[in-house]
Amino acid sequence: MNPYAPPKARVSDPPHDDGPSAWVTKLLALFFAILSVFSLLALLNQLSLLPVAVACICSVASIGLWRSRPWSRWVVYLISMLIGLSFAWYLSTLIARGWPYASTTQSVVGLLGGLPLLMFGVAAPVFVTRVFRKSSVDA
Repeated sequence: MNPYAPPKARVSDPPHDDGPSAWVTKLLALFFAILSVFSLLALLNQLSLLPVAVACICSVASIGLWRSRPWSRWVVYLISMLIGLSFAWYLSTLIARGWPYASTTQSVVGLLGGLPLLMFGVAAPVFVTRVFRKSSVDA
């Protein structure tokens, strides 16, 4: 086998993976699609630019992940960065309201609103990085 031979697949072809990472990627794409629909439904309640931006970004991520396009990982990285910034903002508002509280239980419960979102913001780009790194090594 010649290591200098050109690849058989085109650059625009999506990676082919039939393992568990393929259906988890589809599940992540479905989550972003549901999030974009939910964000658009929020427009019925109040007209704002934020739900439109969230819907656009999540739709692009959803379409890219569903079609297994490598550029979609950059959109997931952007979403992760925005989630991290929103958690920092959430934490600063908690501190402005007097967090940490006298009770440890109240302090932990105060964080429960943002911690699952932060865990998703860390886990999604790590997973997407592993999926697309594995597919680029296999090619």
